[in-house]
Amino acid sequence: MDIDRLKGAWRSYTAGLKERGAKGTGELRDILSSKSQHSLQRLRKNFLIEAGINVAAIPVVLIIVLSQFGQVGDHRYYLSAFLAFLLVGFLLFLYRSYMKIFRYEQLELSLEKKLWNQIIRLQSFMRNYAVIGYVLYFLAFVVSLLISAYNNLLDELPRLSIGLGIGIVVFFLLVRPLTRYYLNRLYGRHLDSLRKYLEELNESL
Repeated sequence: MDIDRLKGAWRSYTAGLKERGAKGTGELRDILSSKSQHSLQRLRKNFLIEAGINVAAIPVVLIIVLSQFGQVGDHRYYLSAFLAFLLVGFLLFLYRSYMKIFRYEQLELSLEKKLWNQIIRLQSFMRNYAVIGYVLYFLAFVVSLLISAYNNLLDELPRLSIGLGIGIVVFFLLVRPLTRYYLNRLYGRHLDSLRKYLEELNESL
């Protein structure tokens, strides 16, 4: 009899532990879900701010090119259209990246899968953003060099070579570190937050 009562007490005790553990995991999941949504809201704000800056930059770029690059004649109109095309293309890149990250909030997935997919998409966005920024830097730099030597390109080749070398040095000393700092400041903190929430969730399982 005593053995049966002891077995029953043990079963009740272990059942209580499992119930409290499941409740604790559920509460933690709700907390982490709320935190991740808050982080994504701030990330969404950063996307919108950057998109707004790029939209505002389009007319500014057009005005600068049309007013300051008269030496290239009618080619400044083509240059303006090309730069506007690049800015619009970058806006489309932001929009597509935004949709890839935030679409998981609308899907019926577990919190683990949502966080994992959002982390992967945000990492991919930051990596592609850096590559696009580097390409645009060199493209703008080369175009500015060519415009400065527009009337006598062959005679200006030595100076253009020196200018290109200076541009490469500036890239590694200034542009690349600033781009990394900018991405980490604007998006990296949110990436770290999502990683932390996923780690906490995995540890609780």
